[in-house]
Amino acid sequence: MANRDTSIDPRLLASAKKNFKEHGFLRAQLSEICKEAGVTTGAVYKRYKGKEELFEAVVKDTVDSMNNILNESKQIDPRTLSDEDLVGVWINTEGNTMIWYSRLLEMKDGLELILKCSEGTKYSHFHDEWLYKMSDIDYDYLKELQERGLADKTVTRLELHVIVSAMWQLYSEPIIHGMTDEEVAHHCKVAGKLFDWASALGIKC
Repeated sequence: MANRDTSIDPRLLASAKKNFKEHGFLRAQLSEICKEAGVTTGAVYKRYKGKEELFEAVVKDTVDSMNNILNESKQIDPRTLSDEDLVGVWINTEGNTMIWYSRLLEMKDGLELILKCSEGTKYSHFHDEWLYKMSDIDYDYLKELQERGLADKTVTRLELHVIVSAMWQLYSEPIIHGMTDEEVAHHCKVAGKLFDWASALGIKC
């Protein structure tokens, strides 16, 4: 039995990422991807069912990383946190923003593909679905604050989702627009000043 040529895989994925980024999933041509990778379409179909499965392979690490963020967040029970730590989740806006950006920048290419180029794939609404899950986790933290009398009780789950979605725009737009790391660092300082969670949620610091 002939050994599989593993040198094809990185070339194919690199070519696919380049073409998906330049043209989007719908307009990207499998024939062009193969041509630039120096492989035949037969080699692709030995590995993937088609263009969509190839796209899934390109963004897999990013999807896994985003889902890991959710899973890690779920591991922390806000009921076990001290008042100080629970409040700190919300008020250290610039520091928290920098933590988010450092994680997002590690998967910048994959996020750009999901946010800008995934129309026509099962990931076209991935970030919306991810946001709902993340805002639900955030609401658990807010609810605990409210139950301890440390935050205004008028902010609802839906309202928090709208606010979290707006904040996600602050995280994602620099990636969509291709900001440099230096530009992102400056953006974090600006973004950190826009969201005064303590005032908006009535947090008693």
